[in-house]
Amino acid sequence: MITTEPPRRGRTGRTWLAPVVTVLALLGVLGGCSAIPGSPFASPVPFSLAASVPAGAADVAPSDPVVVSAAGGQITSVTVTPAGAAPLAGTPDPSGTRWTSARLAYDTEYRVQAAGVDSDGRPGAPIDQTFRTVEKPEQTLEVASIRPTDGQTVGVAMPISITFDAPVGDRAAVERRVSVTTSVPTEGSFHWMSDEQLNWRPKEYWRPGTQVTVDARLFGVAAGRGLDGGADTSFSFTVGRDQRVRGDVNAHTLVLSQDGREVRTLPASFGRPEYPTQSGIHVAFEKYEVKRMRSESWGGPAAGEPGFYDEELPFAVRISNNGEFVHVNAATVSQQGRSNVSHGCANVSPADGEMFFNWVQMGDPVEIVGSERPLTPADGDIADWTIPWEQYRQGSALA
Repeated sequence: MITTEPPRRGRTGRTWLAPVVTVLALLGVLGGCSAIPGSPFASPVPFSLAASVPAGAADVAPSDPVVVSAAGGQITSVTVTPAGAAPLAGTPDPSGTRWTSARLAYDTEYRVQAAGVDSDGRPGAPIDQTFRTVEKPEQTLEVASIRPTDGQTVGVAMPISITFDAPVGDRAAVERRVSVTTSVPTEGSFHWMSDEQLNWRPKEYWRPGTQVTVDARLFGVAAGRGLDGGADTSFSFTVGRDQRVRGDVNAHTLVLSQDGREVRTLPASFGRPEYPTQSGIHVAFEKYEVKRMRSESWGGPAAGEPGFYDEELPFAVRISNNGEFVHVNAATVSQQGRSNVSHGCANVSPADGEMFFNWVQMGDPVEIVGSERPLTPADGDIADWTIPWEQYRQGSALA
């Protein structure tokens, strides 16, 4: 039988609520449940230390540093010591839970020693282990050339290009070691133009004023085909003014624009029907005050054949690797602005050619319209803009 008592009243006449009911209810909750995660009653995470390289490992690639991390506490000391040498420098994380060593070397034994404490300050189990890096290969993969060059100011269409001195077997491993950092958010993608050439371009033209840094941390990376990465490479460049050129083969003009405004129209003569200037986005990428041009250099007529030429022409700006230039040709001034008589280049007058040569930036887009023959990836040293964006993205080894 359950009996109840009426509430007792104090001297003031107010009802006393029995505190025992609240206490019993709280005890019932705590007694019937385990500790609630995140509450003061939660069990602490057990303390542990771990190194990124397993104990006793052999043939370790020196491409990545040693990383020591702590769970359930903090690191108090770390040394990574190569045999017969001083310990490596290292960088601790501000949280005290991660430490990263300086770069490793080939064919070296390292000893990793680390200590730490748990969240209550009690010492935990330390690390004391060794590993050995792989022997230095006889041949390494090196960067043969870069574009743009370090410190260069370029136009809004300039892609990044890294050319290696040998074919890359493991494209993904190498691509993971290359980073592009921009001063403003820029969507872009890598694309392997060949086994020797890795490019990167933005989805749309660069924003003027963008600062770009490229880091190729190739040292020690297993690049495939028996090659390991050699020296690291880093370079930076700046995107300059927004300058664009539009060549219309039917209107026989080159229209120059800057910051969205047309600044000048140049009469021009483009490729005759049998040698048409190709349509599509070209990129200005080389300048010559005087350039020797031979028809056979681009697959045109050889010596003794009709149409053969061998000339030195001034103020030549290369816009593709298929023999296409914007250059001065005083012999075609009467046809410039009226008809197309060249072997595929855009001919302009001496005055206009000098002006264009001084005005154009390396990396400015030169879009040719009106031609029935399109520019293709096979035609250009800088053919990135001939590839549709989604197809370009798929050219990344990490896509």
